[in-house]
Amino acid sequence: MTQFDFDSPTPEWLRARGTGRWKDVDQDVIPLWVAEMDFPVAPPVQAAIQDVVTKQAYGYPRNNGLKEAWASWAGRHEGLDVDPDKVALLPDVLTGVRLAIRTYSPEGSPVVLPTPAYMPFWEVPGLEHREIVSVPMVTGPDGLATLDLDGIEAAFAQGARSMILSQPYNPLGRVFTADELRPLAELAEKYDTFIISDEIHGPLVPEGHNVAFASVSELAAKRSVNVSSASKSWNLAGLKTAFITFFTDETRRAWVKGVHELESEGATTVGLAANLAAFTSGQPWLDAANAYIRANAVWLHDALASRLPEVHFTVPQGTYLGWLDLRDAGLPDHAGSWLLEHARIRLNDGPTFGPGGAGHARINLATPRALLIEATGRMVEAITHR
Repeated sequence: MTQFDFDSPTPEWLRARGTGRWKDVDQDVIPLWVAEMDFPVAPPVQAAIQDVVTKQAYGYPRNNGLKEAWASWAGRHEGLDVDPDKVALLPDVLTGVRLAIRTYSPEGSPVVLPTPAYMPFWEVPGLEHREIVSVPMVTGPDGLATLDLDGIEAAFAQGARSMILSQPYNPLGRVFTADELRPLAELAEKYDTFIISDEIHGPLVPEGHNVAFASVSELAAKRSVNVSSASKSWNLAGLKTAFITFFTDETRRAWVKGVHELESEGATTVGLAANLAAFTSGQPWLDAANAYIRANAVWLHDALASRLPEVHFTVPQGTYLGWLDLRDAGLPDHAGSWLLEHARIRLNDGPTFGPGGAGHARINLATPRALLIEATGRMVEAITHR
């Protein structure tokens, strides 16, 4: 039992929110796609937002202690040593990724992107006039997807000088271990490259904790920045607040020198208050949400294994996103589009994630169990009777 309510939201209540996940689909569709949660906001976070409204504090934002709160949270939960003076505010993670590519790699140098990859990552390097070197994930000895270190090294050897890392990994739900990440740091040192680690899903690990890339070795800290926010874990994306963490004086100085404040500004007063509340008072809610999401994932795994065994699904280690392999079910490459048409459920279509996405779909598990049950039933019915 939990003091928090994750079961009661109805489609009507969720549509009334007016946000992208529910507003961009027809009313007969169950949307399990956009990475928003279908849950009420954590009470301490909602109270902090209401306090801003009560005070009418809508002026220009200043650091309200968020940098210090993030440093404390990261130390307690991830063993990550963060100096609040080496944290800079951002409007969102993608802005941080884009500016980091420009700041920490030579102009025109390619960017390594493990695939399948979060869809906007296919667009961000182009904003800095960079080509992408796609390096598909491989299957490790434990049967789980992992980084192709040989492929990454080949890309570095051919001139790529930066890499976007997603940890935990969207869309596959992996939380890479320190043993998987240390060799990546060694490659970055060997080839004078830089790792831009998007760890926005870091708090969304129900068992254990996220392994922050910068925490695995001195080389990793030297050769990386960490871009994150409370927005994904506490469902605050519309409040436009994030931050980038530097781990050496050199990387901080490079950012200050190379990034104009007009390029990085945009964090909001409301977003700062909400992020602060999340990192200081939101952990009990997040623990309950993580447990609920994992229970949803286990339920889905068992339901598919018994009712639709040709659809393969591994319970994610992190994020609230699952990766469905529908190839053995005989669905087309654009399986997500097929399910929208025939089952009236909206998932993220696999090919939009690049190589490795054909015949797959990403499903959002941060939803009331009743909606997941209904969506799964529609999937089973559509595939069984196609």
